Amino acid sequence: MKINKILKNILSAGALTIFIILGGGSLDTDEGAEKISVATPDYVLSANTLFKEYDTNSVAADAKYEDKIVVVSGTIQSIGKDIMDTAYLVIGGSGFLDGVQCMLPRGQEGLVARVGKGQYVTLKGKVSGQIMGNVIVNNCSFSN
Repeated sequence: MKINKILKNILSAGALTIFIILGGGSLDTDEGAEKISVATPDYVLSANTLFKEYDTNSVAADAKYEDKIVVVSGTIQSIGKDIMDTAYLVIGGSGFLDGVQCMLPRGQEGLVARVGKGQYVTLKGKVSGQIMGNVIVNNCSFSN
């Protein structure tokens, strides 16, 4: 009986930790979104290439990309909102948690509503690292 209670508490704490980590992508402020959208990118690459570099060596990829502005292109795998109600697109990859998750600033839901899975898009944003598989890019805007 006591073991079940301990196990239940551990599972609850683990679930809470996962929700906090998944919501981490939306903690970046939207203030910098305008500055990022007009800034010259540090890197222009495919979402698959960015993910592959993180998948191969996340320490080296963080040293190269973290806090850098990137323009990434790829096919939309999923569209949604995180637990903080921030709209996102996952581009590149082919399965679960193996792409680039582009977090859009508040007020961009209308733009997200006009795209669909399977569509090829180009987005610009600031890399914050890899969380539970996906590479997180914050304050994304659609790029030409």
